[in-house]
Amino acid sequence: MLFRSPVVIRNPLGGGLAHLSCSVDLLVGLAAEKRGIHVSRMGDVLARLAGEQYDSLHHYASRVVELLRTTQHADTAHVRVQGQLPYLEAIEGVKSKSSLESLGLSIEAEFAHGETQFTQGVVFSHITACPCVQQTYRQSHADESSDFVNELELRQMPLMTHSQRCRTHVKLQGLAGPMNLLEILDSIDRVAVRCQNTMPREFELLTVFLAHARPQFLEDVLRDLSADLAKTLAEESDVARIVIDSISMESIHDFDLHGQIDSSLGDVRALSR
Repeated sequence: MLFRSPVVIRNPLGGGLAHLSCSVDLLVGLAAEKRGIHVSRMGDVLARLAGEQYDSLHHYASRVVELLRTTQHADTAHVRVQGQLPYLEAIEGVKSKSSLESLGLSIEAEFAHGETQFTQGVVFSHITACPCVQQTYRQSHADESSDFVNELELRQMPLMTHSQRCRTHVKLQGLAGPMNLLEILDSIDRVAVRCQNTMPREFELLTVFLAHARPQFLEDVLRDLSADLAKTLAEESDVARIVIDSISMESIHDFDLHGQIDSSLGDVRALSR
């Protein structure tokens, strides 16, 4: 069953509480002698929990799955929660402004065989600049092009190309506890160029420059982000997993691209050595 529910958590970006509007999807596996689920008990659980505050979305999902399996007398229970975390970002430049931003937060809690496993996630938007046009430009005008390209490289100016806006969902399974969102964002920002809503012109230029100076295929983002997250999560077990889903909204093609990487931290660490 899918519900909409408000959830109040300690702000993972720091500073007080965060009020999230979440979709909460509930699934239970009933014992053979049970004829059906108790729908009203599901609604009652979420209604009661909506009035409480939680240390994290991890804490909230843990409470939901615990009450879901006990009130439904279920052998298994699966909870999926997705919500938006709004926040204000100060923009200090030629003109001082504020930007209203948001991140998607997700968590899954699955109870089976006497234990609960958690998958935590963050959803963000970013842009990539395609390496193809830049490479073609380097080869298109023989010596004249080469001279121009050399001049641009001396000036540390990236070559022109087209860019795509991407939507990426990072999911971390089997961590020892709630993820540290600030650490995860630092890792993301080392690899991807995140989008921003309020952008004075110098920030528009900086964003485009950063993307074009580090051209990326969608696959590059998936590989490089997995490797950086594995370093960031150095204290986590090798059996924990990274799953990254990304959609690239193509600017010059009449279709979008979907990429995914799914690997254990141990495998990523071994490949990164």
